[in-house]
Amino acid sequence: MPPVSPHRKPENPRHGFGNPPWARRLRVVAMIVLGMVAPSIAAAGDATEAVDLRAARIVASGIEARDVHVVARARADGALVVEVRIASAQWSTLDLQAKDAVWRCVAPPSAAPARRQPTSCEGPLSLGGRAAGRLAIDLGDRPVGRWDGRNAGLVLSAGEAGWGVDLARIPLRWLDAFWRRTLGMSPAEGTATGAVHIDPDGATPLSTDLRLSGLAFDSPDGLTAAAGVAGRLRLAMPRTAHGSRFRIEGRWTGGEVLVAPVYLVAPSGGAAFALDLRVANGRVDVDRFDWRDGATLVASGRAGRVADGGWDRLDLDLRSGDLGALASRYLGGVLGPAGVGGLVLAGAATARIAADGRGLDRFAVAFDGASAADPKGRFALAGLDGGLRWSRRGDVESALSWRSAALYGIGLAPSTLPFRGEAGQLRLAAPVAIGVLGGTLDLRHLEWRPPQDDAGVTMRLGFALRDLDLASLSQRLGWPPFEGKVGGELPDARYAGNRVVFDGGLRMDLFGGAIRIDDLALERPFGVAPSLAADVRFDDIDLAPLTRAFGFGEITGRLDGRVRDLRLVDWSPVSFDARLLTDRQWPGRRRISQRAVRDISELGGSGLVAGVQARLLRTFDDFGYDRIAIGCVLRGGICRMSGVSRRGEGYVIVQGAGLPRIEVVGFRREVDWSTLVERLVSATSGGPVRVE
Repeated sequence: MPPVSPHRKPENPRHGFGNPPWARRLRVVAMIVLGMVAPSIAAAGDATEAVDLRAARIVASGIEARDVHVVARARADGALVVEVRIASAQWSTLDLQAKDAVWRCVAPPSAAPARRQPTSCEGPLSLGGRAAGRLAIDLGDRPVGRWDGRNAGLVLSAGEAGWGVDLARIPLRWLDAFWRRTLGMSPAEGTATGAVHIDPDGATPLSTDLRLSGLAFDSPDGLTAAAGVAGRLRLAMPRTAHGSRFRIEGRWTGGEVLVAPVYLVAPSGGAAFALDLRVANGRVDVDRFDWRDGATLVASGRAGRVADGGWDRLDLDLRSGDLGALASRYLGGVLGPAGVGGLVLAGAATARIAADGRGLDRFAVAFDGASAADPKGRFALAGLDGGLRWSRRGDVESALSWRSAALYGIGLAPSTLPFRGEAGQLRLAAPVAIGVLGGTLDLRHLEWRPPQDDAGVTMRLGFALRDLDLASLSQRLGWPPFEGKVGGELPDARYAGNRVVFDGGLRMDLFGGAIRIDDLALERPFGVAPSLAADVRFDDIDLAPLTRAFGFGEITGRLDGRVRDLRLVDWSPVSFDARLLTDRQWPGRRRISQRAVRDISELGGSGLVAGVQARLLRTFDDFGYDRIAIGCVLRGGICRMSGVSRRGEGYVIVQGAGLPRIEVVGFRREVDWSTLVERLVSATSGGPVRVE
C-alpha cells in the first residue's frame, strides 16, 4: 500500500472505513500529547471490523513521524482497541526525537446510542522497548491529552490559538538536543513544572511560564556550568526567518552558577533577570540584559558570543550599594585566582565596561566611601573615593584618593593619585610623594595596560624610599628590633606574562651600608608556587647593630658578601651560592663576643681549636679576630659549607687575632638545609646553644 498523506484519504482502504474527521484529530492530538516521543496515530472510523493503516511519513503541527502502523479492532461490547507503532518521530521545534514508540489503548463505546464514534482512548505507552507511563486522549469538542509517568506528568489541551501544555516535574534532560543547538550546552539534571503554549502557525510558536528545580548543566569548554538551580522562568520564542530568538525573564531563587571567571550562589532573597537572546549559526547575541539583586548589584547591558566561545561584544553598566555583599556573592571566582580571596569590601561603587574581540575597549569605575581589607593583612584601604577611567582610543583623566591606607601593616598618609588614560594605557599623570613611617615613598611612575589581542595584561612601577624609620618598619613587619633609617630605590619593575622583572635592580640603604639585588625576577606572583630568582650583594654593612638586633651576640666590623643564583619556590630557598665575609680593610676594632663565638660554633657543626680551651671561653667577654667568613652552596636540600680557609677536613669560620686568640672551625662540610635553619633560629632566639 502506498504511503498515506496526512491530508487525504488512503486509496482503497482495506476495510472501507474511510478517514473520518475524528481520526485526523486523534492523529494530531496524539502527536502533540506525546510531544517528547512525537508519535502519530492513524485510526479508522466507526465500523465494527478491524482496520489496518500504514504510512511511510506523516507531518502535522511541526511533528514528523515515519513508518507509522495503526491497527484498530472493534470488540463485541462496542469498544475500540487501538495499537499505534511508530518507528521514529521528531519534533523540530524542540529537537525532540523518539524511536520504536508503541501505544496500546482502549476506546470505550460512545454513551450516546446514535453515536458510535469513540471519543477517548487510554492505555500504556512504551519507547524503545521500555515502559514509558500511560497515555489518555479525550477527543471531545476541546481535545485533551494526558500522559502520566512514574514521577512526571503532562496534560495537553487544544484551542483555537494553539495548544496548551501543563507540565509536572518534566525532566529537562529531555531537551538535551534543543539546549545543545541553541545554547551550546546540555542539562544533566533538573525538572520543569508549569505551563507551555504552542502555536505552530502563530507569531510566537512557543512560550512558557515554568518553575525550575534542581537544574544542572555545563558547557563543553567548562566555562559555564550550574548546579541545583531553582527559580521561575518565562520564555517566549518569537518567529524568526533565521536562527532562534528568545525573550526570557524570571527570578533565580536557588543553586550555583559559573560563568567563568564569575561564580555565583543564589542570594537569599533571589534575583530578577530579563534578556533578549538571538541564536544563529553558533553565535549568541544578547540584545538586552537586566539583573537586579537588591542593593547588592544592579546590572544591564548587551553582549555577543561567537561560535568558539569568545565574546566579540560586551557592554555592561554595574551599580552596587553594598560592596561587602558583592564580594562574597559575586566576586569569589575572580578574587581567589587573583590572590586576594576573602577580600573584605564595603561602601558603594559603579562601573561601565565595554569590550570587543580584541579585548577591553573602555571602562570607568567610581567609588563612594569604599574600603578594602585583605584578610592576610597585606593591604587595607579606607575612605576610597574618586575612580579610574580608561579608553583604548581617547585620552581620559581620573583621580583616586584614600583617607587611610596600609601595606603589610605600614600606614600610608592620605593621598590622591592622578591618572591619565592614553595610547591604550592607564598611567600615573604625575609623581606622587606619600608619607610613610616618618619618611617618604616617592611613587615615580605607575602604568597599566589591559589584555589586547594576543597580549596579556602588563604593568610597570618605579619608586624610591627616603628616610623611613627602621625601628617602626621592623616592628610592623615582625623583624628583629633594628634601629636607624632605611632608604632605597626600585627604578623600574615590569609585569607581563605572569612574570615580574626588575630592571635596574633594587637598592636598599641600611646599617650604614647597602644591599643591592640584581637580576631579580618573580614568576607567578599571584599563582601557585611563585618562583623568585635574584643575585644579592652586601656592601659595608655595620655588624654591630645587625648582630645586636638578631640577638646573635655582638660583632664589630663591616660585612660584605653576595648570594648568587638565588632561587626561591613558594618563598622557600631551593638553591643559591652564598658567601658572607668581614671587610679586612675596615680600619676600626674588630671584636667578637663570647655569645657570638658560641652561636657561630653551632652553625658550623661545632668546634673550637687552636687557641683556648672551652673553659677559657667563659673567662673573656670578647675576642679579637682577623677575618670571619662563612659560605653555603645549596643544592638538593644540602648546604655545602665553607669558611675563611680549609683546616683539615673542616673549615675556619673565625680566624682569630691578638690575645687571647680564638678560632672557630666547622667540621661538617655538608649540612642539611633544614638543620642549618633550625640552628640559626636557635642561635638568634636566645635558646640554649651547644658548644663542643
